[in-house]
Amino acid sequence: MKVHRGEIVRKRLDEYAKEHAISILAIAKKAGYHQSSAYRHFEKDDLSYHIVYKYGRAIGHDFTQEFPEMLTQYGFSEEESNKYQYKDLAQCVAEKELWQKKYIELLEVHNKLLMEKLDKD
Repeated sequence: MKVHRGEIVRKRLDEYAKEHAISILAIAKKAGYHQSSAYRHFEKDDLSYHIVYKYGRAIGHDFTQEFPEMLTQYGFSEEESNKYQYKDLAQCVAEKELWQKKYIELLEVHNKLLMEKLDKD
C-alpha cells in the first residue's frame, strides 16, 4: 500500500502546531513556503522528500522515521543519518561551549609557542 506523504506531513505539522500554539502558516514560512504552497503540498501523495525534509527542519522532526527510504534518497546510510539528528538547545549550547573551550586551549598553546619563538630571536 502506498503511503500518502502529504497527509502524513500534514498530520505531523498539525500535531506540532497544536502542541506549540503556532499556525500552519508560520510553519510553512519557516520551511520557506507560502501558505498556499503548503496546502498544495499536503494534497500530494508523492510529495518530494526534499520538501518533506524542509518541513522536518522547520519543526525539528526527523521524517525518516515515517519515510525510511528518505535515507537512500539523500544518499545517507543509517549510520551517517544518526550524525544529523536534531539537537535541542541545551545540546547545542553544550557543544558550542566544548568547541569554544578547545579553541581557547589551542589559542593559548599557539600564543605560548609564538612568545617562545620571539624570545629566542
